[in-house]
Amino acid sequence: MVIPENGDIFMQTFTMSRILTLVLVFWTSFHAFSEDIIKEMVPNQYLVSYTLVKSHTKTSISELWKKHKIPKAILPVRNDVDIYEIIYKAKWIDSSFRQCSGIYYVPKNGKAVPYMMYGHGTQIHRHREVSDGDAQQGICLGFAADGYAAIYPDYFGIGKGEGNHLYQHAWSEAMSFIYMLYAVDELNKKIGLQHNGQLFLTGYSQGGHSSMAAHKYLEELNDPRFQVTASSPMSGAYDMTGEQEKYMYQQYPRPFYLPYLLLSYQEAYRVIETENIYSIFKSPFDTLLPKFFSNNDSRTMEELDSLMPKVPKDVVIDSLVHLYNTQPDFPFKLRLAENNLTDWKPEAPMQLCYCKGDREVNYKNSEVAYASMKAAGAQRIKLNNLSDRLDHNTCAAFAVLSTKYFFDRYKNKGDNPKMKDVPGFKKMLSNIVKKKEEKKYLQSQSDVARF
Repeated sequence: MVIPENGDIFMQTFTMSRILTLVLVFWTSFHAFSEDIIKEMVPNQYLVSYTLVKSHTKTSISELWKKHKIPKAILPVRNDVDIYEIIYKAKWIDSSFRQCSGIYYVPKNGKAVPYMMYGHGTQIHRHREVSDGDAQQGICLGFAADGYAAIYPDYFGIGKGEGNHLYQHAWSEAMSFIYMLYAVDELNKKIGLQHNGQLFLTGYSQGGHSSMAAHKYLEELNDPRFQVTASSPMSGAYDMTGEQEKYMYQQYPRPFYLPYLLLSYQEAYRVIETENIYSIFKSPFDTLLPKFFSNNDSRTMEELDSLMPKVPKDVVIDSLVHLYNTQPDFPFKLRLAENNLTDWKPEAPMQLCYCKGDREVNYKNSEVAYASMKAAGAQRIKLNNLSDRLDHNTCAAFAVLSTKYFFDRYKNKGDNPKMKDVPGFKKMLSNIVKKKEEKKYLQSQSDVARF
């Protein structure tokens, strides 16, 4: 082969041309490939499956109310209800999509109905059945019996969902709500239910935190299909690095909350540089806790609390507690602060329900959130102290009733900025029952039912 005198330039040009061609081919292929990946990451539909688990008639619901001594004057039974279990796809913290599960309570009345979403309280085990005996599911059934389509997300990692649950993690809580809304919207087309455009959000304990998170992120999303009509977070720990943090340094009835937070935030953020997160706990908890948090399908919070130290911080090695107390930029503290829900302004009406006798979730969480939101300019927000005496779980029923009355005013009469009080007769009846419960609680000091 004869190469001209300028053959070196020719060869360089030829080589460069080949390289540029290869780069172009590679880039085109990679770009198409990356677009395919992105397309695969966003599902064509969010609903994976749905199963009709149970159908209630007005008669069967009335029998349940009679069994549990629930007056129909307080919680009317106006509709038969179908109960579906659904599996759906929701965006996880790494932007992939994971499966979540939840329960959907559908009133059978042929009308366009509002959505009510209910965030359930804390649990450490994955298992969840669809059960008439579950108090929180009963709340959803009660709303559906009175004409709300009630939506009960399990959150990530609970029920039939994939992965682990991130406790008191605002973003993932909100995503479990939002993507279940998408899935329910798809299911409605299959079962013929019409949504009237109203959306109500509530939940108790962790559900207070999760429903408030859902309100915040839904308003940021501003999807015209899902505009928040009103929310009523109940007894939630919204101020985790403030009022709720104080409970970590004193005798506390639910000390397991602290390790649950640490394990969750380690997965979400890697807040501590260690390959074994359980090594941050004192003996014997470094070997005991995995049984309760790693693929736990049956062990309960009550079992764990019976083994925990009475002061929550005593479960953690002293050096870590020292870092938390002395370093303002300690990652766990910073991430907790990110998941506080006090520093934003709700546009839709919000009611904050709580009881001042609550020993699990400091009632001042609600007061701090209210003061901060009012200072930020929130116009339609109210505090609702249900009792100075009732504890966390004994408070729940009255918070739920107050929430139901609050939502009913918007459901029946549209926007109501004056936030009128509970109807006189229902308020009187509720107060009679509440006084009996306060007396019973003060005598027994028993706060056993879980919410």
